[in-house]
Amino acid sequence: MTKMFWKKPKWSKFPGCFERHLQRRYNNILFPPERRRVSKEEIAQARKRDEMDKERFVKEVLEFEAQIRNSVYVDFLSALQKVQDFLEEAASIGGDIGHVTKILEDLEDKTIKYLNEKKPEGNHLLEKARSHSVLARTPFLAQHKRKDTPILESEEVPTLLSEDLPTISVVGLVSRSFPNFKPSTEDIRKCLDEAILQGFDKEYAQQIINAWNEIPPVQ
Repeated sequence: MTKMFWKKPKWSKFPGCFERHLQRRYNNILFPPERRRVSKEEIAQARKRDEMDKERFVKEVLEFEAQIRNSVYVDFLSALQKVQDFLEEAASIGGDIGHVTKILEDLEDKTIKYLNEKKPEGNHLLEKARSHSVLARTPFLAQHKRKDTPILESEEVPTLLSEDLPTISVVGLVSRSFPNFKPSTEDIRKCLDEAILQGFDKEYAQQIINAWNEIPPVQ
């Protein structure tokens, strides 16, 4: 028999992608009633998947870092692209991977510095590429983009609105910048209006709308 949680589960300090989505769903008015229930089995399975993701990712990053360190010749542009791909993947995985993320961020800084010194005329292109990559590292965007994402298409708005206000602000800017981007302002307002009818805090709903319409600070 599946055991449902009637009291708040003890979540991991650094939940991975799959556990994090269960955490968003749990007793959350923004989600449909049937999605607010979370079982012990679901949490155990999510943590197992997250741990497998983490182990594979850490192994790949450390192997890549060793390869770069021991190479006589390095294609720095290709290396930078690989590093940024890894950083975006790190955001999609989540969990306790700060140590390898720091390795990648240091590699990114050093590679960009080297390329800037070698070809100063390309500085603006490197910064543009970095800005796009940093945006893609927003956990909501990175986790939603995964091929095996736990986020159902029908719950992308509740998922976003369960994130912190800075994340909502970033996605709001992206939405306003691209007319066909989903979710839209209309999607956000509709979800909040329905949640308010079920008891969602009106004051916090307004904070969400304010964050959505704000221009986030430059990273």
